[in-house]
Amino acid sequence: MRFSEKSFEVRFCATFSAALMPFNRNPQWFGMTQAQERMTGIDTMLSIGGKLLIFQFKAKQDDKFKLEKFQWRNLARIGKKYPKSTYYVFPEAGDLAAAASARCLLNTSWCCDVNDIGKGFRSTAASMSLTLVKAKSALTRSKPDQDFTAQKACEVFGCFCPAFFPLEGEVVEGDGGNLFYLQVGTSSDSKVDRTFPPYPKSLAGIPIGTISGEEGGQGEPITSVEQFEQMLGDSARQNLGSGLSGLFLPSR
Repeated sequence: MRFSEKSFEVRFCATFSAALMPFNRNPQWFGMTQAQERMTGIDTMLSIGGKLLIFQFKAKQDDKFKLEKFQWRNLARIGKKYPKSTYYVFPEAGDLAAAASARCLLNTSWCCDVNDIGKGFRSTAASMSLTLVKAKSALTRSKPDQDFTAQKACEVFGCFCPAFFPLEGEVVEGDGGNLFYLQVGTSSDSKVDRTFPPYPKSLAGIPIGTISGEEGGQGEPITSVEQFEQMLGDSARQNLGSGLSGLFLPSR
């Protein structure tokens, strides 16, 4: 069975939330309606530490990912104003069996900053198809050939997997078979290679509410519903009807 975009979105949000929980007890996700997603290009937003991260999820269709130009334009406008805030996210898996066998979804999901897509769309084309090439850490387009840098989600947002520690122990024979008593190795030459999560110091995103814009290039914080909707484009307010006030968080 195909690994649908909605299944991928739900699993990614759940995995990322579980990873963040030890560092932030209340990561808040907000999903768009289908009409809002079609207009804005935004699937979900994560509010954490007074910042918004914006995601557009894509599932495989015949082993390719299809990007719509009008959605990309809106996402790129946000990404240009607030660098490292807006991402496309792609799964390695194309079917549910492959997705279920992955030990860590963050390690098998690939992110591409909307700014890195650049001028990938042809001037007359309404969409673009990309193929994930893991060996090159890239999404590729054919005719003409062009590569776009991609990174694993855990490289972008931080690795949350348990650290590996060398183990020492002894085997004890028991009625139920071998019983292993293990303890963490403490030898001085033991080295642990560990990438700690970036939260909260290096977390990028769109500053909202009382968060200052002191980090260079992040822009001024959004403090009202009107500013939030203006960020989505000049016509966003009228196109979205009642607006997005329910999705705006004016504080940490």
